[in-house]
Amino acid sequence: MIVILRFFDFFFFVLGKIVAPFYSYYANRPRKPLPALNEPEILTLSATSLAEKIRTKVLTSEQVVKAFVERCQQVNGQVNAIFEDRFEEAIKDARNADRFIQSYEKSVEELAKEKPLMGVPITFKECLMVKGSSYTSAVPSRKGIKADVDGDAVAALRNAGAIPIAVTNLPKLSGCLETYNDMIGYTSNPYDPNLTSGGSSGGEAALISAAGSVIGVGSDYDGSIRIPSHFCGIFGHKPTQGIVSQTGHLPSSPDDVWQKRNSIGPMCRYAEDLKLTLAIMTGEKNASSLNLYANVNLSELKIYYMLDRGFKITEESVDPDIKKAILKAAEHLRSTYKSSVQKIQIAEMDDTSEMWMAHDALIEDFDSITMSMEDPLLDEDDSSVIKELLKFFMNKDRFALDRLMAEWYMAVDRPLLTGTKIHLYMLEAKKLTKRLKKLLKEDGVLFYPTSGCLACYQMQLFWKGASLDYAAIVNILGFPATHVPMGLNKNGIPVGFQVIAAPNQDRLCFAVAEELQKAFGGWKPPPMIS
Repeated sequence: MIVILRFFDFFFFVLGKIVAPFYSYYANRPRKPLPALNEPEILTLSATSLAEKIRTKVLTSEQVVKAFVERCQQVNGQVNAIFEDRFEEAIKDARNADRFIQSYEKSVEELAKEKPLMGVPITFKECLMVKGSSYTSAVPSRKGIKADVDGDAVAALRNAGAIPIAVTNLPKLSGCLETYNDMIGYTSNPYDPNLTSGGSSGGEAALISAAGSVIGVGSDYDGSIRIPSHFCGIFGHKPTQGIVSQTGHLPSSPDDVWQKRNSIGPMCRYAEDLKLTLAIMTGEKNASSLNLYANVNLSELKIYYMLDRGFKITEESVDPDIKKAILKAAEHLRSTYKSSVQKIQIAEMDDTSEMWMAHDALIEDFDSITMSMEDPLLDEDDSSVIKELLKFFMNKDRFALDRLMAEWYMAVDRPLLTGTKIHLYMLEAKKLTKRLKKLLKEDGVLFYPTSGCLACYQMQLFWKGASLDYAAIVNILGFPATHVPMGLNKNGIPVGFQVIAAPNQDRLCFAVAEELQKAFGGWKPPPMIS
């Protein structure tokens, strides 16, 4: 079985090399800069700062929401990140928030405690239930369906005073490496429209990076928050498994493996917003187990790092800029705080692909999750790996790739996993979990690539799928991880890596993210008209 899987890995790797020259036409297409910031004094503040200014009446919620609505209208024509807006409703909500603040009789400190995001705009991935907004998960047969209630995470943030202004684009059922669908199309990278924004929370990442949103919420099954955050140069956090309720996420499953694998988490431009947003989403009971506001002494923190998961002939090596970013961050903490820094290599990481396939094979209703909401206009007999591949290459159906990937997995990869092999890789995953818990404990973090590559051209990521295993391993283990932007490379493309901690140690990820933002600047604005 392993030989066959490695053959398929090698096949796609070689095929990617063959088709790579065909993407060269993108290189000659101009990068169109985004419009200049309409109200930089508002759009360049963190959500934490905006909330403070709103409750102290330095700014009104209406001013803030209108600034972000205008920014969305400026940039969405280029990035195509918004699935559906609720601009008019959001402005009404902002006026209500201002009235609430004016009539609030308690102290500002009490308002901060009761409604920490009062009047602050927020966006959500469209697969999350936002009352009154589109709720299709990009499945064409669900077009026009609206959420009649808020999902748990959405409700928690609304109760904290946040105001949804839009739901953002995603691939069908969040099931692809890139963000596109045949309902509203492709979401582009704000740094270069020829590049992918990644998937599946690419709409959130692109809009936040373009300053159309200050904070957002995505979902992460195999890196779907962290990879788009990486490609779009923002912060994105995959929480400790099970710490944020998944009620209201489409698709979903009661299966334990699914529940452990999928996560809902925050995405933002400013590191300080990670802690605040997650604390609200987790709820009081779960937040206490994370101890998010406990002090983290960076001088006592143990830093471990891996530059790659070892040489593999079937995949490209990790981009040198990513390796440099990891080394630069580790050296900063060593020299500034005298943190313990150690390079390690964990051999089990090499089997990430097999481990996630074994986990997927154990999801009893996997077929129904991936296929039950397929467009009924598509004849079941018309769906095959060969047909979909031909359609993709002939450009007959630009949006066939998500179906191709699902068909490939169902028809080729999954049947190769025997019961014995599933047991073997599940056991290996348990051993790896135990090993990393023992290594990281309550005072250690692992610096590890979020992806082996930087943002590449649209549709090119399909051939680099193996490099995404760097993010997927975290979902298998159930550990928390934060993608941290570390600036731009010489070509103006975002570079970063993920900080991984042991379960319930999310605060360590946040402490490192905040420190690295101070040292290296965090989010760097995409090209804009001066």
